[in-house]
Amino acid sequence: MHVDPLCPLAWRTALWMRNVRQERPVDITWKLFSLEVVNRQEGVQPDYVNGRGWTALRTLALARRQKGNESLEKLYVALGNAAHGRKENISERSVVEAAAQEAGLGSNFVAQALADESTVQEVLNDHKEAVDRYAAFGVPTIAFEGSTVGFYGPVIHSVPEGEEAAILWDHTAYFLTQPNVFELKRDRAQAPSWEPVSAK
Repeated sequence: MHVDPLCPLAWRTALWMRNVRQERPVDITWKLFSLEVVNRQEGVQPDYVNGRGWTALRTLALARRQKGNESLEKLYVALGNAAHGRKENISERSVVEAAAQEAGLGSNFVAQALADESTVQEVLNDHKEAVDRYAAFGVPTIAFEGSTVGFYGPVIHSVPEGEEAAILWDHTAYFLTQPNVFELKRDRAQAPSWEPVSAK
């Protein structure tokens, strides 16, 4: 599952996938994706320190490299609760530092991530993998390991739990095996207001 911690849609889908894992034999491999790269205007030089979302993305990359997939998830949840639960600005370094502390990574972890230039390339590698393998253009994007079929979505309003989460996964998993299916969409303006949501 590719995510950018800035994205409220990916956040809801990620929370759903964490619920799915309690109901179905699913392992989630967290991958990164940069909406800044997607939305960057031609000719604009990227700022991998102060640019939109890069401090969080680079810190997530270092968490995965040093401590694994589970650590990336813990930090992603802390960032998501800050951004999409409490409406804090995770483009601010202090907010990312607080999330890193909450995830058990220590007070200097963000500084380490920003001092290590290879964290930029790790994010870009995940992003490029999604674009090259299944033509990803945004998040949430989900694919099975090793597959060239990946989907943007599902975009959900409320986060399903229990059997409801499992049933939605069963249908999603089917479509992830279907290379002939390209799009199933409706206007999300029909949804109720998008209130903040936090992990449980």
